[in-house]
Amino acid sequence: MLKFFKTIRQQLLIKNNIRKYVLYAIGEIVLVVIGILIALKINNWNSDLIEKQNEIKTYISVKDQVSQNLYEITDAKTLNEYYKFQYEHANRIISSKKRESIDTLAVIAMNLSQYSDFHGNENIYESLVNSGDIKLIKNTEIQKKLQNLETTFHYINKLEDIHWEIIIKELSPEMRGVINYSNLHIEKPENLYSVELQNIIIESIYLTAGKDSIYNRALKEINSIGQLIDKGLETYKK
Repeated sequence: MLKFFKTIRQQLLIKNNIRKYVLYAIGEIVLVVIGILIALKINNWNSDLIEKQNEIKTYISVKDQVSQNLYEITDAKTLNEYYKFQYEHANRIISSKKRESIDTLAVIAMNLSQYSDFHGNENIYESLVNSGDIKLIKNTEIQKKLQNLETTFHYINKLEDIHWEIIIKELSPEMRGVINYSNLHIEKPENLYSVELQNIIIESIYLTAGKDSIYNRALKEINSIGQLIDKGLETYKK
């Protein structure tokens, strides 16, 4: 192709046709410019396509993470509600001094060491920022909600840690020697009706209520993020 253009230029010069040569030269320059513009356009199109693919991958990855958290929180919420019901039942037994329900109270007291324990990934947003992938999420509302979810997860993790501390620092010393775990014989029945144990149970009631509230908040935030991501992915299919 270059040889073809060179031949035309030489013929024009030989014929001393300066006017046609100038017009030809201008035309050749225009063709070169058009070629460069087309190449740039193709390059930009390829770059946009790669960025779009990376954005889709990021959205899918984020949704997979929060969807997994959704299932885990749902399970933790169900378990937490069960324990809250048990604590409230135990508190009623102690308050009414129902001695005929001591076996039920003993079982609940032993189960006080069990609790819902969700420790979510509280670094989703931070990881996106640190990796630079946050720029791939064009929807600023999703960015904001991910940041809020990270704060919510951090709060949940704190509550779970507090629950564990109550078990280790308060419940374990109070329950030591009260029940013989080998045969489930109640060695110190009065301790099951003590104000100390009741206070621990009341603490657990308030704590499970707080956890239920924050679980609900996390579920709401995750559902909202999922809907926004689905909406964003749907636009790419059109």
